[in-house]
Amino acid sequence: MQCEDAVLGRVHFTEAGEVIYLTTAGDLLGRGLGVWISDGPILGFQVDIFQYEATSKKHVQTEPHRFRGVGKFPERGNWVGEWHFLAFQQPPRVVGRFHAHRSPNLAMSTLARKPLEELPAKAKSNVLSKLDKLTEPFPMLHPSWVPHHLAGKIDDVHYVRNFLEPKQVEEFERIIDKTCDWERMRTRDTQEFGSSSQCPCGRSLMRAALPAWQSTLVDALGTLGVFHPVLFPANSVRLNAYKPGQGIFPHLDGPVYFPRAAIISLGSHCIFDFYPSLEEELPKGFAWDRDKEVPAAPELPPGTKPQLSLLLEPGSLLVFSGDAFIRHRHGIKAVEEDEITKEVKNAKDIGLSVGDSLRRGRRVSLTIRHLLPRCNCSPMF
Repeated sequence: MQCEDAVLGRVHFTEAGEVIYLTTAGDLLGRGLGVWISDGPILGFQVDIFQYEATSKKHVQTEPHRFRGVGKFPERGNWVGEWHFLAFQQPPRVVGRFHAHRSPNLAMSTLARKPLEELPAKAKSNVLSKLDKLTEPFPMLHPSWVPHHLAGKIDDVHYVRNFLEPKQVEEFERIIDKTCDWERMRTRDTQEFGSSSQCPCGRSLMRAALPAWQSTLVDALGTLGVFHPVLFPANSVRLNAYKPGQGIFPHLDGPVYFPRAAIISLGSHCIFDFYPSLEEELPKGFAWDRDKEVPAAPELPPGTKPQLSLLLEPGSLLVFSGDAFIRHRHGIKAVEEDEITKEVKNAKDIGLSVGDSLRRGRRVSLTIRHLLPRCNCSPMF
């Protein structure tokens, strides 16, 4: 299937009414998931597609692009139909046409450009109506997430206070203390799961299986819509352990990840800071700052204060994406005691006031992300 310079790849229609898309366009990596509906000779399908250039050093889009195709399904030969783009909170609009043919060969260069057939109005209307009813908001835009959204100057930040029960927190802490092989750093102890050695081509990391207890958490986040189904489960879990007086310098995670992070806190509380956006600091790749032990970035101007702060409680879940991930550095101050300031957005909800202070204990966090591949050797996308 090819669609007027938009997508090029293979589409599989299952008997259960699902659509699976895999890109086959040169250096593009991508896949899509969706549904299909038919009414007599008219078939319509809708698919959410993530795709990006393997060599690109830019961030991928936060949500997939949503497309819709409608046409008269032929008994054999080529298939041509209308190609619609579904922008967020806007009605579908026709942006061209799709061309498809049944073939085990991935090449599309010989595809004939047939004219569009006139579609029976009633059948077409029925198909579009059914697709509209099946259309759901992108997962993190679902109404169930609205109560957890933190309104303010930084968008796309969500906080769930009691994501884990106290007994679950204790159990995960016990597993971590028993099984983790920490890398000792000056700012924290750390260990990453989900990626292993470098791919033979040198462009990606090889995928490694997550421990069962981490897979359970990742599956739960997938069910709740934190990571879009097109991505499959998130594949990278980094554990960080902080003693009182330790923290992490303000930093950006960079475009090696899908632009969303989910952080689960165990043990002690801490104050988590987001800093003002600086347009000129957007990373064009990835480099490591050995002194700060975070991804490299220009220095923040002297005296820069957090634009948004959150008190992360044991068992809580923090999710941030979009601009909050791409443009706003995040960090944790290296202090033994946290002071509640007016920037701490959720202090009142927890029963704290400006001027209160909380002494830290040992804190362990799980940062869950989706590491994006840069080759087709061992896809993690």
